[in-house]
Amino acid sequence: MKLEGTTAIVTGAGRGIGKETAAALAAEGCRVILVSRTREQIEAAVQEIRARGGEAIGLSLDISKPESIRTIIDTAVSRFGGLDILINNAAVLYATGFLEVTEAEWDQVMSINLKALFFLSQAVLRVMKDKGEGYIINISSTAALEVPPAICTYGISKVGVIGLSQALYETAKPFGVKVSVLYPGMTDTEMLRGFNPPVDPEKWMQTADIVDCILFLLKQSGRVVVRDLVPWAVKHDKI
Repeated sequence: MKLEGTTAIVTGAGRGIGKETAAALAAEGCRVILVSRTREQIEAAVQEIRARGGEAIGLSLDISKPESIRTIIDTAVSRFGGLDILINNAAVLYATGFLEVTEAEWDQVMSINLKALFFLSQAVLRVMKDKGEGYIINISSTAALEVPPAICTYGISKVGVIGLSQALYETAKPFGVKVSVLYPGMTDTEMLRGFNPPVDPEKWMQTADIVDCILFLLKQSGRVVVRDLVPWAVKHDKI
């Protein structure tokens, strides 16, 4: 896909992988809509992009709310005439063991990590299918490949992202819309540092490594789709 002149939505774009992905897409000539719950973070991220000459809009929204999804789609269509790329990156993580998980935690994690991803992807696909092309990248995690008990709600939600992406891939394929799943291993982000896993931080990947993977997926020719990409740190440990 040629990125220059396209429109991209990036969720969880106030920090970490989402923020760096939005900046990288803007540097490639994309018009980027950054979405995050934290207004201060999203405004700072947008200003950084604009300072480098990029085109960006920030939306401070809770994507688990249906009205937020409508706002995102309406903004893309009204400001940029449509959309081409969706990076489903937003997620929350709690360091809670299996026996300690509460219903409130379960509902919040599934609402952000899975439910919001489903309905935003659904809304985006409805726009992309009329254009006959587009790309949706869903960020899962290596925690979905073997769910760590210490972050079980997060891992379970990321397993759900895999199943969701399989159904989305088959639904989107007839319309010329690509779907890929990225499974980052341990990456140095504020969210991971908040969890404080018992693994040497020097063994973690950097956000730039994951951004490179996202750009790799997007830049494949129209003849190619990489359905699953699993970047591990060279010296990785399980949680």
